[in-house]
Amino acid sequence: MVTRIKSPHAEKMRKKKKRRSQMTWLGVILCAALLYGASFLMDLIPAPEPELNSGRTVQVYHMETGQLMALDLEQYLVGVVAAEMPAEFDVEALKAQAVAARTFTVNRMIHPHPNVTALHSLAQLSTSPETCQAWISEEEQKKRWGSQYRKYHRKIVQAVADTAGEVLRYDGLLIEPLYHASCGGTQTEDAQNVWGNAKPYLVSVKCNHASDPHMQTRTSMTLQTMAQRLQLSDAVPAAATGDYIQLLSSTGSNRVSQIRIGNQIFTGGELRSALNLKSSLISWHITGNEITFITNGYGHGVGLCQYGANYYAKQGDDYRQILSRYYTDTQLSQE
Repeated sequence: MVTRIKSPHAEKMRKKKKRRSQMTWLGVILCAALLYGASFLMDLIPAPEPELNSGRTVQVYHMETGQLMALDLEQYLVGVVAAEMPAEFDVEALKAQAVAARTFTVNRMIHPHPNVTALHSLAQLSTSPETCQAWISEEEQKKRWGSQYRKYHRKIVQAVADTAGEVLRYDGLLIEPLYHASCGGTQTEDAQNVWGNAKPYLVSVKCNHASDPHMQTRTSMTLQTMAQRLQLSDAVPAAATGDYIQLLSSTGSNRVSQIRIGNQIFTGGELRSALNLKSSLISWHITGNEITFITNGYGHGVGLCQYGANYYAKQGDDYRQILSRYYTDTQLSQE
């Protein structure tokens, strides 16, 4: 057996090499810790939000307080997008919503609605979603989002800032940028089928988005309750037969166009409104004295579908492509 005798010099070099290796790994660990710490600190100390200052003031009547608010146009839009679209949606969908909301706002600044000026002679918009757009303050945003407030607020501010001043036009004129929560996952509706007023940019388009919370919504009531809400003039049977309700015609997107109930005829919009149904994409069944309506989607179905916009954003579309999809042949421009 041969025994190797380590020289003092060799032993010294071995220990030096070992220390160098340890120092290298220690350096790697320290660098990783510093990088992780920097990332952690960046989360704790967020980047400043973009400044929103359009230089234009919009007069908004607050429905709850009865006060007239003078708000910067772009700052007002943050409250609109926060109220109208879920903040967890993709940022490109939020950008599309911001452009639609800005177009609506600028249009109403030029042409105030009589229902709004009736509230206050100087009002250009109100916070009522029935006649204008919903809007919530920062305090309301904090209540709605809780611990996610800072994240969601910054996200919406960025969406508004990234589209600053952009509006939609058709043949050079501002459009009516209607939007709704969900078309039901098949296609949107033509404006003419809802209000009898055709708009070349508000026509039915394919929208094959994934299922959303507004699919297969069931609303049940007795036949007597339905009759009261619809103000039916004829007697309500104790138990209806199959021909008591008859679909007379459908729109191109399979929504109810006309329906006969008893001896009276209603449009899909009238039925939806009177019975507080989520959409006019309706089916139903009767069991004894009870009727159940099954609806898909939420809203009138015209224009931008918000859940559809989020779906296409996740598929890689940017906000320009999303707007082009839902508002046919329109152009983006600066206001």
